[in-house]
Amino acid sequence: MNPIRLKIKLRRREGIVDVDTESKSVMVLECSLMENCSSLYGFCQPFCEIIVAAKDYAFKRRKPKAEVMELECAKLN
Repeated sequence: MNPIRLKIKLRRREGIVDVDTESKSVMVLECSLMENCSSLYGFCQPFCEIIVAAKDYAFKRRKPKAEVMELECAKLN
């Protein structure tokens, strides 16, 4: 597993996600709207703008519609 840690900024949202490029999975670590989504759905939706921007950046599908910064991720031994 080789995760990429991304900080994603949108106009009204901000979040930090880990993207595993091998399994193509996205794990939201922190999000400014996490309380709202968790209370409504119980989990982060795959169509969330933060998750879509993370996948666009990590898998190079298209140019992300958000500001994306790559952060250092601690390596597990």
